[in-house]
Amino acid sequence: MATFDCEVLGYVQYNPDLSYAELIECEDELKEKLADTLHVCGADHIDFFGLDDGLRIQFVLTDYDEGVLHTICDAVVPFFPVQTLARLFAIQKNLEISHLYQFEKGTWKESGIDISSGTCA
Repeated sequence: MATFDCEVLGYVQYNPDLSYAELIECEDELKEKLADTLHVCGADHIDFFGLDDGLRIQFVLTDYDEGVLHTICDAVVPFFPVQTLARLFAIQKNLEISHLYQFEKGTWKESGIDISSGTCA
């Protein structure tokens, strides 16, 4: 996977009021929609892992491109149920920059983190 310059980790926190059956149905539908959309947007090595009331997401992109990341955010935001909190964290493999995207109530916002100095404060 060295040819991929961007790694994206994500987490979806489901509404704790969902029944087990509702959670499974929601998660199955979410994984299918996300996988299809991420693939169309150029994501590869797409992986999901369910944890209690949440879902871990991991995928890679060939390049660290904020435009592509914004396209992904626009495309996937409608898939997250209103009562969930979802986040995607994208990091450039040479550890120059990263972005955190948060999805809540049908919208998304971002925060860029410049980590290029190579030092810890």
